[in-house]
Amino acid sequence: MNRIPWLFLLLAFLGSFSLNSCRKTSFANKADDILSFSTDTLKFDTVFTARGSATRFFKIYNPHNKWLKVDKIMLGGGASSPFRLNIDGFSTPVVNDIEIAPEDSLYIYAEVTIDPDDLDNPFIVQDSVWFETNGNTQKVMLEAFGQNANYIGRSNEVYALGCSESIWNDPKPYVVLGFLLIDSCDLIIQEGTEVHFQGGISYTGDGIPVPSGVLFVTPNAHLEVNGTLNNPVYFQSDRIEPEFENSAGQWGGIWLFEGSTGNKIHHARIQHAIVGIRVDSSSTLDIDNTWVYQMASSGIVARHAEINAENLLVFNAGSYHLQLEHGGNYNFDHCTFTFSNQTGISHEDPILRISNYWIFEDAIGNRTILENDANVNFNNCIIYGPKPEEIVLDAPEIVNASINHNFNHCLIRVDTLNTSTFINPVINEDPLFRDPFELDYHLDTIISPAVDAGAILASPVILDLDGNPRVNAPDIGCYEFQE
Repeated sequence: MNRIPWLFLLLAFLGSFSLNSCRKTSFANKADDILSFSTDTLKFDTVFTARGSATRFFKIYNPHNKWLKVDKIMLGGGASSPFRLNIDGFSTPVVNDIEIAPEDSLYIYAEVTIDPDDLDNPFIVQDSVWFETNGNTQKVMLEAFGQNANYIGRSNEVYALGCSESIWNDPKPYVVLGFLLIDSCDLIIQEGTEVHFQGGISYTGDGIPVPSGVLFVTPNAHLEVNGTLNNPVYFQSDRIEPEFENSAGQWGGIWLFEGSTGNKIHHARIQHAIVGIRVDSSSTLDIDNTWVYQMASSGIVARHAEINAENLLVFNAGSYHLQLEHGGNYNFDHCTFTFSNQTGISHEDPILRISNYWIFEDAIGNRTILENDANVNFNNCIIYGPKPEEIVLDAPEIVNASINHNFNHCLIRVDTLNTSTFINPVINEDPLFRDPFELDYHLDTIISPAVDAGAILASPVILDLDGNPRVNAPDIGCYEFQE
């Protein structure tokens, strides 16, 4: 008699299990039934001081009121990745057919092992975890530091540099993550410093794509770069692997906001950005003995600004190498602006553009033409490239402002431009660079038309970009020919 209730209990339990099994087979299987995640990027923020590993986790959620089957979860880099996964208790780079209960979640643990003293590592080590669900593919990024360095900021975020961080002189590289804002404190970068920027594309709150890896300098601050001939300061991408050596557009560039004055760049190498340097209205920049090269867009852009430059070498930009908009005051002595197509960069625009206006468009699309005089001096400069016309002076008749230009003893590439206003120009003659395809823009031979063709300036540039003395009849461009 006592066995009968136990039998009913057993049958009830089995019935309940059967019902649960039936409910489990009811899956959310529509095309928009996807996962959600606790984060879109799992960051390993520890700066490693010795060889070792770190472990982090994130959660994946089934936000639906039915079971959800994840067809595949896999580590993008597979077994060769420095990252390792533990998925629902399985230590494996890939699992199939994971089922998550309604409105439930699952932990995924990730571990990374890196030798931070291995200079062959990139600064930022990345991989991703891929999820395939109902025909959809989603991913969570994995990001860790690969070398010992000074890491500044956070990826895809704006970081305001503190005054205690404003002198950079550490022999270890500085790696800027996201956007770096210099405000209220001056950033001073000493000789031999390497500055790397994590590039890529970030998005505003409105979903507008913007280039990541930008150094912003506000009107309350200024930038001072104190490189030397033997120890220049480098600005470049954080991707230092050989396959990125000639890739333009890897980071955003240096941006001097409107009204930022006293900016100085001495002996620097600025490479592989979208725009090398942008100088906004009423900002000032003194720059000398500097390379700006392999830009996806313009090398230097200035708008109603002031620039004084000596021994400047700007080459291989996808757009204008020097773009001077809305007037301003500019002086360039012994500078070389040129292009050679050895890196796959498309030379879309002429090397030099000068305008005396700017078109401002408000939020509802109304346009206003702003104008200002442009006062531009080029002394002993090379402006040479493959286009028939490498100089554009844009001064529409409806604009009352002027372009007051002075090209004094310059080697230029022009077609229709009126050269009668130029002083002793060398027109459309190949400067005979030593080896442009190896980024060598020294004058190759004594028969170069730039040799001894420069003017003796009132304020002479005594040394060339290599530190060699200039003779009484100086050469045109940033290099003095050497036997």
